[in-house]
Amino acid sequence: MRWHCVRACGAEGSKRYPTPEDAQRYAQAFDREDLSDVGRRAPLGLLPLRLLRAWRQRRR
Repeated sequence: MRWHCVRACGAEGSKRYPTPEDAQRYAQAFDREDLSDVGRRAPLGLLPLRLLRAWRQRRR
């Protein structure tokens, strides 16, 4: 499987998979947009706040 970034970031490469079905499965996963998770996942910068909140809730 060969791939390249459609956003023109310059990322590209290739990889061999054991079967064509495996290559297809990975290609579909890479092409998927994460629109279903919008609003459910906090940005990485909020990780310390999420950890603090989890720690506080656990103490209760």
